[in-house]
Amino acid sequence: MLKSTYIFIISLLYLSSLAQAQTSLSGYVKDTFGKGIESATVSVIGTDTRTSTDVDGFYKLKIASQQNLKIEVTSVGYITQSILLKNNETYKNFQLKNDERMLEAVNVKGQTENQRRVNEIQRSGFNVNVIDMNRYANQTANVSQILRTAPGVTFREDGGLGSNFVFRINGLAAKIYIDGVPMDDFGPAMSLNNIPVNLVDRIEIYKGVVPAFLGSDALGGAVNIITKQRNRHFLDLSYSYGSFNTHQASLVGMYTNPKNKLSVRTNAFYNYSDNDYKMYTEEKYGVILEKVVNNKFVPIAEARRFKDRYYSSMGQVEVGLRDKSWADQFFVGLTYSGNNKQNQLGATINKPYGGNWTESAYIMPTISYKKQNFLVNRLYADIYANYGFDITRNRDTAKYNYEWTGIPITNGTGSQANPEKYIKDNTNSVLGRINLNYDFDESRNQSLNLNYNVSTNDRQTYDKILNHNSSGLPKNMVKHIAGLAWQSQWFDKRLVANLAFKYYGIDTYQKIDERKYDANNQYVSGDIVTQTRYLGYTGYSAAARYRIFKDGGVKFSAERAYKLPEMTEIYGDNFNILANWDLKPENSDNLNTGFYYNTFFNENHFINVDLSAFYRLAKDYQNVRVVADNGQDKFQYYNIPGVKIYGGSFEFRYGYKDIITAALNGSYDRAIDNQKYTDETNQQVNLTYGYQIPNRPWVYGNLDLGFAQNDWFSKGSRTQINWTTQYTKWFYLSDSHLGSLASKNYIPTQLVHSLLVSYSWNRNRYNISGEARNIFDERAYDNFRLQKPGRAFFVKFRVSIL
Repeated sequence: MLKSTYIFIISLLYLSSLAQAQTSLSGYVKDTFGKGIESATVSVIGTDTRTSTDVDGFYKLKIASQQNLKIEVTSVGYITQSILLKNNETYKNFQLKNDERMLEAVNVKGQTENQRRVNEIQRSGFNVNVIDMNRYANQTANVSQILRTAPGVTFREDGGLGSNFVFRINGLAAKIYIDGVPMDDFGPAMSLNNIPVNLVDRIEIYKGVVPAFLGSDALGGAVNIITKQRNRHFLDLSYSYGSFNTHQASLVGMYTNPKNKLSVRTNAFYNYSDNDYKMYTEEKYGVILEKVVNNKFVPIAEARRFKDRYYSSMGQVEVGLRDKSWADQFFVGLTYSGNNKQNQLGATINKPYGGNWTESAYIMPTISYKKQNFLVNRLYADIYANYGFDITRNRDTAKYNYEWTGIPITNGTGSQANPEKYIKDNTNSVLGRINLNYDFDESRNQSLNLNYNVSTNDRQTYDKILNHNSSGLPKNMVKHIAGLAWQSQWFDKRLVANLAFKYYGIDTYQKIDERKYDANNQYVSGDIVTQTRYLGYTGYSAAARYRIFKDGGVKFSAERAYKLPEMTEIYGDNFNILANWDLKPENSDNLNTGFYYNTFFNENHFINVDLSAFYRLAKDYQNVRVVADNGQDKFQYYNIPGVKIYGGSFEFRYGYKDIITAALNGSYDRAIDNQKYTDETNQQVNLTYGYQIPNRPWVYGNLDLGFAQNDWFSKGSRTQINWTTQYTKWFYLSDSHLGSLASKNYIPTQLVHSLLVSYSWNRNRYNISGEARNIFDERAYDNFRLQKPGRAFFVKFRVSIL
């Protein structure tokens, strides 16, 4: 017995010593500018022990606790680095320098999905910018605030958090995608000005020609937001608080069982704001706030917005399998999103609302499948489908109009009572997408892509107060978009060309209640009328990139593209946007050209120059106007028969290691009314022919200066300071050539400055940042003088567990 006990103790001590002899080494592999290098190999020289870095450049390597271990890091395009590991060292970062002899090498085999896509984008003939969102992870900004700093992009909001917006690229409407799925299919709460930066890995901005695999019907381009997806366990949590009682929280994470490859990934966010920022009277710009004194409206200097609260939330869970023989990825998921928005303003500031609100609840199950070598070698399949159900309520409970002090007008001027409104929309939607890509050879010199998207939206509207006027009559829209694209590479991949053909189809259907009733709600006349319409179009595009020398080259693209109307644009939103059944699809013939140059100096300095120009001839150009409806100002989409748009943009970036960054960009785009005659039979020249289209910015730019330093206050810490400036030149709200100069309304020149300071410690696990937006309290406007928030302060806490 004693001997057995002795043997057991000796064995236990031996096993314990073996466990103690094993430890792990972890850290990051980055380039000279601090960006993580994906798929780098980290190994112990002289052994078979090795691992690879993930999309962030993170690695974790099991090693033996012994002296004189030599660690080697290799990656295609970088100089191999070797170090002798110190005793008991368990964390080590590596910074690799570029190997000029191997900059053009591309490792196709063994690439991750993220790396494969980035390489495809960089080598493609498309005019595309990629924003790495991980460098913005500590900011309190949402996706829209980062996106609007890109050249050629305009993002125009009506107000603060959760406000409506108009998004364009190079002057034309652009489509927005999330992981290749149209953002419209994620519900009203999922919008650019709601999505936190922590949920996103990168943003791809396509200007002009859009790849066929996106199935886009956009004119100016498209934005593809790629959410964070990892092959390892990770969790990222953040919370921020700031001015106007603004709260924002986000969560993103993933877990994969290493044995059976069962994966669970989740995304979630919550946003809340009172939006009670100050509004100011600016008479010279036609911005006048009023209150009632002695039954008369009189101007007041300033007032706070009231009853303009907004909150939204989203939760998404996906469960599936990875790296199986029959599927690279197979996931089923469920997404829920909802929001509640008090609507204080319509299309202008003239009449503030006091009891008007909109809310929605949206649920969407999804299924997705991805597979390389699907059925045959070199055929890649990406199949996706979802079903969405949305309930939206629009309600106005106020009995009276309001003045800008927040007091209801109960007598005298403007005291007329408002009838209560309560409208409910039930919308069912279905999206199906299949994307097939076949490579004719291992080097992917010749590829063929086939993409088909079909989406349906069916809405029923119920007027809960006037049931006889609106009794659930359907409004339906079906879209078909099919694309066939061929991509080729020539002359040792110096020339990359892409040729595509697309078909656009839209089928619309609605029933209109034209019945009339008397004061006693008795039927008088009229009937329920059915309207149907189907429109089909064919488009094409060609895009090419030619690398003139190692560090630079040119890009060119041409296309005929169409932008199909959305549900809200045709059918309205039953609150602030009026319907326009006759709205036509917008189409345009586009030319784009550009020049790029990227180079390193002395291995520590980096310069990027990107120049582009474009020319567009658009027909049935979609614009927004203000229309009076029952005494209230509302928006309505309408067509301008012909518009000529031309302009260009530039971007200059400089970097010194991962310490100093500077970026400057500017954009110019003019939209000219190109419809010469008032109609086809009347040869009278249109009064607006040859003049600038009103109410749209045409000169704008951004400046971003950054400074960062490692290990300032503690080992493994990083301090970062960023200064950003946004510039927008003044522009007219109405036709610039009509009326006297003194009578013209315009939005003034705006120069908005912001400052960010962030501090990270414990190897980026813990982060805290402070942000001051619009430091000098500039009067900021986007649409129809609807003022945006002034000076604001925010603080953010973030934990990233890898």
